Amino acid sequence: MKRLRHPLLQLSACACAWMFVAPALHLLPWAALQGLFAGLLAILLRLPSWQRIAHGLFVPAAALASQAGIAPGWYLAALLLTLALGRNALVERVPLYRSAALVAERLAERLAGDASLLEAGCGDGRLALQLSQRRPDLRMRALENAVGSWLLARWRWLRAGKPSQLAFACRNFWNEDWGGYDAVYVFLSPEPMPRVWRKFVAEGRPGSLLISNTFPVPGVAPDECIPLEGPLQKELLIWRHPNGPR
Repeated sequence: MKRLRHPLLQLSACACAWMFVAPALHLLPWAALQGLFAGLLAILLRLPSWQRIAHGLFVPAAALASQAGIAPGWYLAALLLTLALGRNALVERVPLYRSAALVAERLAERLAGDASLLEAGCGDGRLALQLSQRRPDLRMRALENAVGSWLLARWRWLRAGKPSQLAFACRNFWNEDWGGYDAVYVFLSPEPMPRVWRKFVAEGRPGSLLISNTFPVPGVAPDECIPLEGPLQKELLIWRHPNGPR
């Protein structure tokens, strides 16, 4: 039902605006009114601020674009690019986040020597490459299933000289066995964190680490917190596998 909440909100706002303005006769006034209703509904549903703005601007922006005379092929190209880079925002509710450079510094300080690290959802590969430069002893595997992001990561890996200790793969990290790693790093969203914890507990190596950038596991206190001093990326939350030494 949660996945239907956003399209239902937009449809409800469309119907409300239609009661006052006919879109076929006055498209832009109707779109503006629809955006107002969508923003109000988002506020009533207590959605995050960025979602309120997105709902309020979605239809007005589409209406303005339809009046701009843009060739249809550009819309298709924009859709394909969006899916290539941000498909996980649609199917997993995980936007494309890029870890700050300070994260690589903190991980380089925290991880043990010769550790094996899985980055579950690597985006464009920025963090993995920065960390491989700081800690060439680490054995890292970075997974990303958004093809566009993975291609960017591969391109950056090639430009960096193909560091042998770092491997990128285009596949879903949910299908990866986490038992082969000393640490798993994630920077996702609040939505998948309960599932992340269940997978870590079920598959993680005893004593291994789960490291989450900013997003906590509901109801499970971290064993360690490392400040990041950023407005959005606030801290690294670290849990040691329950079956390992404390």
